[in-house]
Amino acid sequence: MKLLGTLLVAASAALAMPSAHASQDALTIEDFATRPVMNNVSLSPDGERLAYRVAQNRTGDYYIEVRDVDDLGGDPVRLGSENMDITGFQWLNSDLLRVQFVQQVRDRIEGQNAGVFQSKQAIVRADGRGRFQPLWDDLQVYSTLPDRENEILVYTAELNYEDANIDDLRSSGRSISGLNPDFSIMNLRNRSTDTVLRGNNRRGGYRLDYNGNIRISRTFDPATRETIYWQRGTSADSEWQEFNRVDVEDQETQFSILAFDPQNSNSVFVSANRGEDVSSIYEYNIVTGEFGGLVFSYNMIPGIPYQDIQNGWYSSDPARNGEITGFVYYDADGHRQVAYIDPEEQALADQLAVTFPGKSITISSRSMGGGEMVIFTESELDPGTYYLFANGRLQLIGQRRPHIEEEQLAEVRYIEYEARDGRTIPGYLTVPHGEGPFPLVIMPHGGPWVPYRTPVFEEWGQFLASQGYMVLEPLFRGTTGLGVDHWTSAFGEWGRAMSDDMDDGALYLVEQGMADRDRLAMWGWSFGGYSSFAAATRTPQIYQCVIAGAGVGDPVEFRAFFTRNRVGRDLLERGYEGLNTVASASDMNVPILVVHGDLDQRVRLYHSEAVVAELERYGKPHRFVILEGADHFDNTLTFDHRVQLYTEMTNFFRDECGPGGL
Repeated sequence: MKLLGTLLVAASAALAMPSAHASQDALTIEDFATRPVMNNVSLSPDGERLAYRVAQNRTGDYYIEVRDVDDLGGDPVRLGSENMDITGFQWLNSDLLRVQFVQQVRDRIEGQNAGVFQSKQAIVRADGRGRFQPLWDDLQVYSTLPDRENEILVYTAELNYEDANIDDLRSSGRSISGLNPDFSIMNLRNRSTDTVLRGNNRRGGYRLDYNGNIRISRTFDPATRETIYWQRGTSADSEWQEFNRVDVEDQETQFSILAFDPQNSNSVFVSANRGEDVSSIYEYNIVTGEFGGLVFSYNMIPGIPYQDIQNGWYSSDPARNGEITGFVYYDADGHRQVAYIDPEEQALADQLAVTFPGKSITISSRSMGGGEMVIFTESELDPGTYYLFANGRLQLIGQRRPHIEEEQLAEVRYIEYEARDGRTIPGYLTVPHGEGPFPLVIMPHGGPWVPYRTPVFEEWGQFLASQGYMVLEPLFRGTTGLGVDHWTSAFGEWGRAMSDDMDDGALYLVEQGMADRDRLAMWGWSFGGYSSFAAATRTPQIYQCVIAGAGVGDPVEFRAFFTRNRVGRDLLERGYEGLNTVASASDMNVPILVVHGDLDQRVRLYHSEAVVAELERYGKPHRFVILEGADHFDNTLTFDHRVQLYTEMTNFFRDECGPGGL
């Protein structure tokens, strides 16, 4: 492959809208509320077409544009829908796109995780001819089968959600897999299917090798409470053979399969801890059920922080069908890095790093064989830029947020501090322009059991920094990816030790002279919203006010739905335990802004309503804002929702956050 060191950057082919204002102008609420101009930039497998989602206006309303690679400035093909919002797409071959939509199908929530929005999908020609051809709602594309031009491997029970009582399945703790989807080869010309593996409602977690063969699955044994891993050969009549068991109640044992080894069809790369606190990458033979050698661990690179190695890095070349090329880790500055096992990928990454210094770089799409590619760069000061490498040239396609200039954004630093019990807590600190000490907002992440790393461009943190606030996003105990102990030490500690970690981050920054002791606040969403409720009860109190977005009121009540699933019941019952913020409302001692979407299916609105009712009962200072038409998830928060949210936050911090405001 020709590498990028010989290429020229040509910025003349930008497709995105121009900057909305000069760089010296201050960013506004509307700037942050405006939806990204373009997303999902992707090449067709033959490298002849470029497709992307583009916003019709600042509110979003996305459609798809398809352009010829040899004529980016020419008129595009536009694909859209008047009745549904386009949320994504995928090339199935060089002529057909699978398009994903979301639409509102009911007026009210009918159960936990059974909201008003429904995902739909269809196939459409990239040249715009013909109509959208609906696909079944439950269909998953497991492989586009690069060696078979007009066929794909799908997993489906041929189900449309409006035709089945999905809510009954959800309320009983069962999943769509209870409907026995089958693996089938779909002919893209006529949508006919040919079953290659019959479904089984006990079996899931399927993994394919690089030739598209279904080689791995897993089941759950309720008698022993173990996850059982199975493997089969490549022939159609191969039988499933057990190769490993993991006790689901043994949180000390971590084992997850990343991908097949490209050099050995019976070997996979796994992330496992093997009695250690942190997980590393090992070879694992699925036929013998035995570990091979250690492949990569965090301590193989001097100076990087303590961490699990849990994620692979995969080739974007469709001819290599998602082949694993390296493993992800985070360096001493908290930035994502890749330890490559593929020399060609390493060489390409090295030259990209020279071409785009200081950027996080992803090859988001390639043509078959890798001759053409889409390169995506971002940093805390760059919300994201797309480039096209084709015909020996590197061209600028466009920016995700062209109305935001790098000079207007705030520096983000990776820090570590010590909690009161001696535990090391990492975090990401967004530092506004100007001289400190600054007013500080602690912003705990959602989850809480997620391997959280701040997005390279973090909208909420940058918005608050634009208002003059320093923002700390702590990786408090319960955050995964930092070892078993860091995760399990949070069990039963909602609003207790987990909140200590957050408070200790604020006090550390005060001690360092960076934060103003009399101007501390908390804002969070989901579990972060719960943490804000909990922060309002703290004694001694360090915060002047809190903002709770979509917050859980009672962790025990919240876990009740999820513990209907027998696999995770014991884990959740031990882990989701702690302060009941509804019952503790009488102890809340600072002003609270409560924000919640009325269509939230994950954390139902009644959680916030219950807290607010208690605040009113005890005469506690508060305001309650309902975002009408908003669900729990970011893609349902529209431009108007964001303007409302950011306006309420700004006014509350300025006017109602303790004496003199924040």
